[in-house]
Amino acid sequence: MDLEQKLHKKIKLLNETLWDGKITYKKVMQWLSNFEDDEKIHALYLLSQCIFFNDFQIKQLLISIYRDFFEYPHIENIRRNNANTLDDTIIQNELKKILNKTRFVIVGNPSESSARLMYDFRTQNKLKKDLFISESEIITSPKEIEHFVFLDDICGSGNQMVSYTKKVIPIINTNFPSAKTYYFLLLGTKEGKEYIRSNTSINIVDSVLELDNSFRIFDSNSRVFKSKPDEIDVGKIHTFTGREGKKLIASIYNRAYSILPSHKRDALSERDKFGYKDGQFLLAFNHNTPDNTLPVIWYNEDDLPWYAIFKRAHKIY
Repeated sequence: MDLEQKLHKKIKLLNETLWDGKITYKKVMQWLSNFEDDEKIHALYLLSQCIFFNDFQIKQLLISIYRDFFEYPHIENIRRNNANTLDDTIIQNELKKILNKTRFVIVGNPSESSARLMYDFRTQNKLKKDLFISESEIITSPKEIEHFVFLDDICGSGNQMVSYTKKVIPIINTNFPSAKTYYFLLLGTKEGKEYIRSNTSINIVDSVLELDNSFRIFDSNSRVFKSKPDEIDVGKIHTFTGREGKKLIASIYNRAYSILPSHKRDALSERDKFGYKDGQFLLAFNHNTPDNTLPVIWYNEDDLPWYAIFKRAHKIY
């Protein structure tokens, strides 16, 4: 069996077992049509290395967020404040009081992926619907609220959350001066989380899984090429994903940032050709694909003809 057949077989197996049946052979062939003939085998290899978080895995991560980052720490405090009690009735009554003074806030527009995450977070953890609010409802929340929890799928550079909170956090600090704020993630880089901690007043920032540099495709310790076949040329992949990635990103920025001089748009496109802030990820979620992932994976715009393999729906802050 040659390399192409092996890769197609691996992708078929991934699709049947982990990718929720999203990536059919027809879609793979459409996506490969974006590339030159001598690039197709390398693109196929990249696809075989994509990490996809399916519906079940995401729900397990959401259970972990609530249990490990919110429920357990509060239970520890409840026990500590009640002579280290093990009485479950006392613990659950006190936890209920804390939840009634908590609001889980959708990050960004209610139509975006955070709203989908919040729905699954609520149902998987059996939480009351009235504990969940949109950003615009923060200011009208009861004055006794003591905890505001933000939830998101991934943090790469941390820049987007810092920009988002410049408007939201001051509202909380002004109207709820004693309240604590939390930002919980499915995945996050150490650098991105630290950037948020350093540039916002959010009290607690944490993620279930932490992404190190081995998840960045062209890092010297990249897991993508650790056991690559001899036929796969890393330099070639770097060249064509960068070339096409810059074109794709430029088409977005030329429209979104038309007010900027062309040389600045070009600089931004160069910076983000391997994903936002040079993310270099090969990650996708069942509900969306992060912009830190290579643009050749997710580009789904009308500006240029391009077949996405894991489509991205853009967030609007």
